[in-house]
Amino acid sequence: MTSHIATVARKDFADAGRSKLLWGIVGLFVGIVVIGYVAIWATLDDVVASEALGFLNFPIQVVLPVAALIVGYMAVVGERQSGSIKLLLGLPPNRTDIVLGKLLGRIGVVVVAIVIAFIVAFVLSLVLFRSVPFTDWLAFGALTVLFGITFVGMAVGVSASVSSRGRSMAIVVGIYMVFVALWELLTAGTYYLIYDEGPPVEVETWYLLIDQFNPIFAYTNFANSLVDGGIFPFQFQYGLESTEAYQLTPAERYAGSGDAPFFLQEWFGIVVLLFWLVVPVAIGYYRFQRAEL
Repeated sequence: MTSHIATVARKDFADAGRSKLLWGIVGLFVGIVVIGYVAIWATLDDVVASEALGFLNFPIQVVLPVAALIVGYMAVVGERQSGSIKLLLGLPPNRTDIVLGKLLGRIGVVVVAIVIAFIVAFVLSLVLFRSVPFTDWLAFGALTVLFGITFVGMAVGVSASVSSRGRSMAIVVGIYMVFVALWELLTAGTYYLIYDEGPPVEVETWYLLIDQFNPIFAYTNFANSLVDGGIFPFQFQYGLESTEAYQLTPAERYAGSGDAPFFLQEWFGIVVLLFWLVVPVAIGYYRFQRAEL
């Protein structure tokens, strides 16, 4: 059977361009980069190009998940709600083509926006700081692309799983709130219920592993090893974790002897991001294959 994934992806990407979704996301990220670089250059003394790159991490981790979830949450369910899914399935594309094609099309929107924003950052680094930390720029850009498409994968997976726009929106908002606003309550709160105290700086390995499965944490932990400057995750804090603990990576909080295990190293963040990219899409694909349309 011939695959029509690429056909669906091209059409979805083109539709995003015609609806101005692509250009809106591009404008948002370019604006973040321009404002960030100009503000750093104008207000801070003795800042080098690599540090300026690191300063972009905070606005990126705040805005990119929201933008990626918005890009993806209507990808499949929008076709179902409008009734056009039946027309699509009457043509050569099958359900597999639709889910994977929509995923690739929406990934394309986010990747184009990130790539253009990082090209602008490259130019501004040359103009304002007279140098470009090319290796850091490339590595941080690649990691940011993976971070963005992770949230696209979550949103498309949700979109393929449900039958209405309202449900899809509610779930993606819930996902964002869990990672940003509720994570400390879920992880440190559970630790408190078990041990009757908040987690110390050096804490049990199981807790560090669970805590690192927040994709925002995984991104910032790995980004810390790629660019200069302290990078901290965007998260609501409730006082269950100490300020010192909040500023350390899982490997630095490891309480055992010797080196921390591989799943607490910064590079394991790549595995975490891939997990959150693949698993929601797989669940959405499974549910969409069995849905009554």
